[in-house]
Amino acid sequence: MDSSNPSTRQTRAGTRSSLACLPCRSKHLKCDGKRPQCGRCIEFEKQCDFAPSRRGGLDRAALAERRKRLAAEVHESDSNGSSTPHLEQISQHQSEDVSIPIQGWELFDDFNLLDGATLGDDSSQPISRSSPQSHAGDLETDPLIKSYYESFHNLHPLLLPRAAFLRLVKDPPSTFNFSPLTAVMRLIGNIYARQEWSILLKDQTEEGLLQLSPDSPVLVQCRLLYSIALFWNNFKDEAKHQMDCATEVAERLGMHKSEFSRQYNAGEPVLEESWRRTWWMLYIIDAYYAGTLGTMNFRVGNIEATVELPCEEREYELEVIPQPQTLEDFDSREFAPSNVTFSSFAYLISAVRCAALAISTVPKVASKEDSAQVIHSADSIIDAWSLLLPKERRNVMSKTGQIDELMFQAHLPIGVASIGLHSPLSDLRFNPVEDMSSCAREPPVDNPSSDLVNVHTVRVLRAVESQIHLLALPSRPFHHTPRSRPAWSARGPLRCFQLVTSYCKASS
Repeated sequence: MDSSNPSTRQTRAGTRSSLACLPCRSKHLKCDGKRPQCGRCIEFEKQCDFAPSRRGGLDRAALAERRKRLAAEVHESDSNGSSTPHLEQISQHQSEDVSIPIQGWELFDDFNLLDGATLGDDSSQPISRSSPQSHAGDLETDPLIKSYYESFHNLHPLLLPRAAFLRLVKDPPSTFNFSPLTAVMRLIGNIYARQEWSILLKDQTEEGLLQLSPDSPVLVQCRLLYSIALFWNNFKDEAKHQMDCATEVAERLGMHKSEFSRQYNAGEPVLEESWRRTWWMLYIIDAYYAGTLGTMNFRVGNIEATVELPCEEREYELEVIPQPQTLEDFDSREFAPSNVTFSSFAYLISAVRCAALAISTVPKVASKEDSAQVIHSADSIIDAWSLLLPKERRNVMSKTGQIDELMFQAHLPIGVASIGLHSPLSDLRFNPVEDMSSCAREPPVDNPSSDLVNVHTVRVLRAVESQIHLLALPSRPFHHTPRSRPAWSARGPLRCFQLVTSYCKASS
């Protein structure tokens, strides 16, 4: 066929589909992109789902125009005597609140990471300039608090469940001041609701930090969440500083010890559980920073913890807290009775522990001599985690389409560790696109002997396939922890597909 024929090129352009449905995408099949069902899904009687694109967000000029419109609406509402007390008058403080559109969401538009933040008309309301000392009544109707709990809490469930939080804010124990916590919750909620970084909410968060005692465990929660928000928006140095401050306070208070949560529970079992979860989330996020930044400075991981493991999410939300299980219980789980189960949060903690241990068994820059060590030592650690997964934890998605977000996160470090350990020693060449990720590492100068190259290559391809399957889960809404973004970009979906296809072509 003559490719230079204009009519031929036009026909090709006319039949090309730029967006594949999720079932076709997950299997890397050609999709005609027809709505509501593509031809392949009709033929095989499959449910056809498309991830709606979120490209084409507002530019700075459009955002400024929107602020002017909102300010005019607020001014008109005030003149009619019907203003909402807890909303700010943006027109008076527009120069103070600079909302920066978050960069980089377009990389993940097709996966619709933020669809969980559906606030309806509330998301267009101006941000309140009220101080962090919020009232429980305001929080019940605050759209940004709603956004936090609907879009972020189930991904990082360290704070109290919503009902318990509102109850304790309304009638707090004399020991704690939970109000500053609402500022950072609203900052995170705003990121989901508006996809903007609000300078105003950032300032309110920092004001809230100053209100707390340096020995308050609430300060650990505030700094940890603030660190996640900063890191998420590429303020990595400040995020690491906040993490270091949170770790310092937590270690000084003894949050890693089992007696801490009982000492600070204020007679509330659900609060006791929240303190345990705070320590373990600190552990998980610190490990994530160490791996993402390549510093391998896992400070929290070097602290010997005796704090018990978190319970099941449904128990936490219902405030029915069982007797907590210990790390020793978990580490001997293969000998436990069949009726003894552990939470998804516990398996996430275990996955991070295993990934960190596996990585620590080999040098940061692997060489030919380390090839057998990776296969014998690191793989045994990673495989042990997978082999000991009970049947009910193997499937991340339930029959009803519900994703276990904590188990989703647990599979990520296992896959990333396997890819990171084996990729430099495999037959898969380093691609310049990998420089986009802070997770990627340069390959070694020399390669292992040929009989082991294939072992490393197959290990990488299996881990890549597992990561792609996670990414392609047809969930609605499809949004996951922001921590998953660099994990995917280390050997991201496009690069993973390139690896698989290039290797298959070379082998054929």
